Amino acid sequence: MRHISITDYRDDSAVRRLLVLAASPADEQGLEELLDECQALNVLASFTQSGNICALAAYRHADKYSLCLEYLAVLPEHQQQGLAHGLLKALRKRHGKSIWATTDKDAIEFYGAIGCMISKSAEDWRWPGTTRYLCTLPYPPLLRSQPEEDPGYEAVGGQLTRGNIRIEEPQAHWASDFANLAALISSALGPLALAVEHTGSTSVVGLPAKPIIDITLLVPDANDESTYVAALQQAGLVFWHREPGWYAHRMFKPSIESGLSDANIHIFSAGSPEYLRMMIFREHLRHNSVDRDAYATVKRQAAAQITATDGEDALVMDYNRIKEPFILDLHRRIFTD
Repeated sequence: MRHISITDYRDDSAVRRLLVLAASPADEQGLEELLDECQALNVLASFTQSGNICALAAYRHADKYSLCLEYLAVLPEHQQQGLAHGLLKALRKRHGKSIWATTDKDAIEFYGAIGCMISKSAEDWRWPGTTRYLCTLPYPPLLRSQPEEDPGYEAVGGQLTRGNIRIEEPQAHWASDFANLAALISSALGPLALAVEHTGSTSVVGLPAKPIIDITLLVPDANDESTYVAALQQAGLVFWHREPGWYAHRMFKPSIESGLSDANIHIFSAGSPEYLRMMIFREHLRHNSVDRDAYATVKRQAAAQITATDGEDALVMDYNRIKEPFILDLHRRIFTD
């Protein structure tokens, strides 16, 4: 396999067939427009022994952590040979990045089989009326490391708050609280809401938690606040703080006047290693009762400890610091190649 320029292969019949498979252009004009688009993309292609292209992956660099896969296709006569997976593995290894793509339900089985995290996504203007999914293939070394730069905490409309750290036993309404907030966010952002996921302890049935819903929202570029801040504020959310050096993290909370459930809405760019950590951690706890019960014990002990020492002067970050050794040990066990 090797990189090619679409300009050099614009009239190649195999390339044209592959792009029709990947994007289903409506007509010949649509195909020409698709070829124009792909001229600005990176394209990795697989070749037959006779030198003909049989599969391709068209992608762009989304940020320093991820690639956005725009189009992926294998000619029918060469399918079931691992070519598509081979292209993605090669890209991930070559660039040292995670890979994300939006797709429809027909491709979910493929992406799930190669190890992608899958979230329901917003509608794509190219395929109106079709349910889309965000599929993200992790690059494990990124999950096992943290940014070296200063996170750069900047308070916006909120501030660090102190008070008793209260842990509640599992509540049935946490799931519906999330659903209501997710619907609000999706409605406010439309296609920009690439994923809205329930994360944190309230997302794991059977796990005690602080009664605050953690939500992870993925947008194309979290650093581009002009694309999402105003819409979220109009929906009744407060821009709480930003941490540009920690995966471009932003956080919003419902305003008191909104009447919404208390929540921390964490915003990251698609492909963020932190989103992948949250999702993998959540899924592990949902399916591993031993680690779930052990984490519940750690949470209760951490809350009791910080309450005993700091009482109403306690900070959530100090509570999290007590839990950290358990979490890091679990990360080491589950973030594997």
